[in-house]
Amino acid sequence: MLMKQERIERLLAHEDATWHWRYWGLFFNLIAVAFISYQTSIYLPLILFAVYLPQLCVTWCKTKVLLTFNPDPRYRRWIYSDFIVEWFIFLLFLCLLAAYHTDLLTIWPLMTILMTGTIGGMVFSRVVNRIVLTFDQQHVTNRMFDEAKTERHTHQKTSS
Repeated sequence: MLMKQERIERLLAHEDATWHWRYWGLFFNLIAVAFISYQTSIYLPLILFAVYLPQLCVTWCKTKVLLTFNPDPRYRRWIYSDFIVEWFIFLLFLCLLAAYHTDLLTIWPLMTILMTGTIGGMVFSRVVNRIVLTFDQQHVTNRMFDEAKTERHTHQKTSS
């Protein structure tokens, strides 16, 4: 089992190695959406798909890195569940936007469900991190990782 600083270093290395998924994936997906939307009028689900899919790919890669930190089945189950819930929310959003586009939903129920799903996903991620911290003291939460990225960025600026 790795210590917290080693985990942060691996996650930072992973972030450096996979930045292209986020930016190039977004770029090519937006080009595909522009081409498809020129052919048809289904904009909203396609735009969501194009914007969120690269982030989902990066999250999957981060999940694979996190799974290498601890072989405990509980740890693996909670890390997988965090990604699965995020994937489910993505699919739910696509289905809801498609339902709105076909006039099965109006805007207010759609917005209510989307906001509930967004808040629920963020709360679930925080709950997962807190639960994992109870049995793996070396777990790196999203907040810790963001602080490490900020610290590295400010250190690079001051050393230049």
